[in-house]
Amino acid sequence: MDRILAAGSRDEYGQVLQEKQDIIFKISHQLNQAGFIPIKTSLIERQSTFDRYPGTDMFHLYDQAGENLVLRPDMTLPVARFIETHYRSQAPNRLYYIDDVFRKTDYLSGDYNQETQAGIELIGDASLGAEQKAIEIMLNLAANFNLGQLEIVLGDASLIDTILASFPALSNQQRQALKKSIEQKNLSRFQELTKHLPGLPTVLTDWPLAFGQRGEEILPKLGQIPGLKPIITKWQKIADFIHQHFPNIKVTVDLAGQAPQPYYTGTMIQGFLPDLGETLFSGGRYDSLLKNFQGDFCPALGMGLNIQRLMAAQKQPAKGQHPIVVVLAKGRVEEDVRPLLQAAGIDTSPLEHPGRRLIFESADHQFRFILVKPTDVLKYLDRGIGYIGVVGSDTTDEQEQNHYDVLDLKRGQAEFVVAAPAGFNLNDSQRYRIATKYPKRAGSYFNSRGQDVELIKLEGSVELGPLTGLADAIVDISQTGNTLKANQLEVYDTVCQVSTHLLVRRGALWQHQQQLTKVIEALINELKGV
Repeated sequence: MDRILAAGSRDEYGQVLQEKQDIIFKISHQLNQAGFIPIKTSLIERQSTFDRYPGTDMFHLYDQAGENLVLRPDMTLPVARFIETHYRSQAPNRLYYIDDVFRKTDYLSGDYNQETQAGIELIGDASLGAEQKAIEIMLNLAANFNLGQLEIVLGDASLIDTILASFPALSNQQRQALKKSIEQKNLSRFQELTKHLPGLPTVLTDWPLAFGQRGEEILPKLGQIPGLKPIITKWQKIADFIHQHFPNIKVTVDLAGQAPQPYYTGTMIQGFLPDLGETLFSGGRYDSLLKNFQGDFCPALGMGLNIQRLMAAQKQPAKGQHPIVVVLAKGRVEEDVRPLLQAAGIDTSPLEHPGRRLIFESADHQFRFILVKPTDVLKYLDRGIGYIGVVGSDTTDEQEQNHYDVLDLKRGQAEFVVAAPAGFNLNDSQRYRIATKYPKRAGSYFNSRGQDVELIKLEGSVELGPLTGLADAIVDISQTGNTLKANQLEVYDTVCQVSTHLLVRRGALWQHQQQLTKVIEALINELKGV
């Protein structure tokens, strides 16, 4: 067993490694020729370098003195650390790196936790020329490889905040909740939050979907919002530059884009591969990250290219007519949502008599359905097998969120509850033992109450926990309460609501925007009567 790799790791060997080496050589040669200076930062960094990196997906370790260290999950922050500590006068203004970053993935998900990035950093240039140069470099790099169609997507880290600032009655908490719903493309949550929001422009009623073609249609109608004109003007100049120098490259916008990192301050740029449904390169401005030795902020812009995705794009066959793959939680979820999907224009008739089959295709070949256990839906979705996922929110709450939770389908509705035998005191200060199938949801609930509990994860009937003395109480799903009553358990609190949700893989919303938007809009119309 000691010869087996850790989960999420991989060896590179032979032809595949040679292909990667060839790519790295071509990229480094081109960047050297363009006058960029190579930089190689340490693989191991102090954890304090990433205090501005909010993720919990870092690999942690300790040095001989017990200091907290990490494997770098990001390349920009180490470059910033290098510049801030090494240059008292003018820092080099054009740097490039080709190196690995490490990020924890969902355990046993099949994802890799190591990827190779090639990136550039333009330091000290606040002009539009920095954005133009970065795009030019990335598109010239991509031209070396047979990648098919490539689109440039323009966004801005300040755009959502700028629009929300035009609603002065909103509290900071409301703004943050709205921003989160927009960035995560959560239409159900957005509509709930804006139901009584006065003055919301009609064109923004489905703001989470305001990207690509929809974003371009909306953009001209937002010019009167204070603060947006400089952003729109800058985008137009960037688009003009691309059309002049790269006439075959499509340029579009994202009015609902999320900054890749919290230190982004302005223009965001993505190079999207529609055939692959993935972003090849991305980056943007981070003018408030770098400081010189006088403490003044230094404008900067960075772009990173994912070499594994570049290799995958080279092997991607030409785009053809491929069905949209829907991954359904089999059983009650699939049975409950099938009529709703049918009403929204999706031919679900192949699912009516499934037999022992697990993969089905609609008669018009527009949709393919895969039936899996609820806990497996997200793995198929996030690994790119499926485009749409349909599963209960109880399942998504317990797994990593690498997709968009777009709609609450209002099917399979139930509640997470705290239940226990008669006489239980939920507010007692003692440390209770809580049995549950859902430790993340249960832990979040008790943390919000400031209560310290011992969680016991069970796979079977959690009601047995209090009955046998294994636990004091349970956190579980209840629809009618009949099972709890049959086992002499009473409900002491409602944790949250549970229902079936429509999920969409991140790249799929761009890859199949027209078809998926049509489905989402049809589902919204069907749900209005619920």
